[in-house]
Amino acid sequence: MEDPGLSRITRAIVALVTILAVAGVGALGTLLVLRARDDAMKRAGTGVRERAQVVAQVVHDAIRDDLNAVRSTTTRPFFRAALVSKTFAQTHAYLSELIATHTRMVTVAVYDRTGHLVARIPLDPAIEGKRFSQQEYFVKARDLGYHVSSLFSQLGNPKAPVIAYSGRVFFGGASIGVLAATTPLTAFDSLVAPYSPSGWAIRVYDQLGQIVSPSSEASGRTFTGDAVVGPAFKGSSTLKRTGRSLVAAAPIADFGWAVAVSQPAKQADENTRTLTIRLSILAGGAFLLALIAAVLAWFRRAPATA
Repeated sequence: MEDPGLSRITRAIVALVTILAVAGVGALGTLLVLRARDDAMKRAGTGVRERAQVVAQVVHDAIRDDLNAVRSTTTRPFFRAALVSKTFAQTHAYLSELIATHTRMVTVAVYDRTGHLVARIPLDPAIEGKRFSQQEYFVKARDLGYHVSSLFSQLGNPKAPVIAYSGRVFFGGASIGVLAATTPLTAFDSLVAPYSPSGWAIRVYDQLGQIVSPSSEASGRTFTGDAVVGPAFKGSSTLKRTGRSLVAAAPIADFGWAVAVSQPAKQADENTRTLTIRLSILAGGAFLLALIAAVLAWFRRAPATA
């Protein structure tokens, strides 16, 4: 015959163990929910940061390809010979090829050693023969060999904010001219558009910190001191939550440019909230099952006595 007291003690021990298990399930469920929430928040941040890096690489490659095309043209023997002999009309074939094969370019032009415009596509009589030796793209290319300019308002058609790729034409140990091609800011809008989901924003900045894209926001204001994008001009990536957005900034290597990608915080929070709710329901269900098991163990009848 089983001792009733021993039976009660056994049931109490079983119930205690079950209650501890219930508490453990509840604690583990809470930890898993918190961990999952933190992981979701990190993934949201990682997603924004990675998108900024991708966009930075896309813009970098576009700039590099167009600049290299300009530099390559300046080294072509017959192109240089045309500048040496001052038969500038012979450069038109090279200019036509350059603008036809690089669709982001809207103008290509040749300047002699003094900065005078001697050939251009498209032709614009209003500025033909004028001197542009004070322009950034001319000075930097002449002195450094090649250059990617900051944004400026182009003279001549098409009149629009542009950036310029320029290269020095070198012969006999001296500069004999500069070749420059311009790209409108709207080209950068089209370039980054495929990487901007609905509600997101992508901004591209030149080396002076001016917004290049979206072109509608180009105002000449500089952002080199901005808390989020500022460090990117010095080569550092950042990720910050600012107001209603999660913003990542990344440098555009080699050119001193930068890009910032922002996701509405509401989107990131909603994704995290949805995951947290689902896991909370699962954890709550496990806790409830464990609690029911504890109650059943507590109220289980003692074995019959003889």
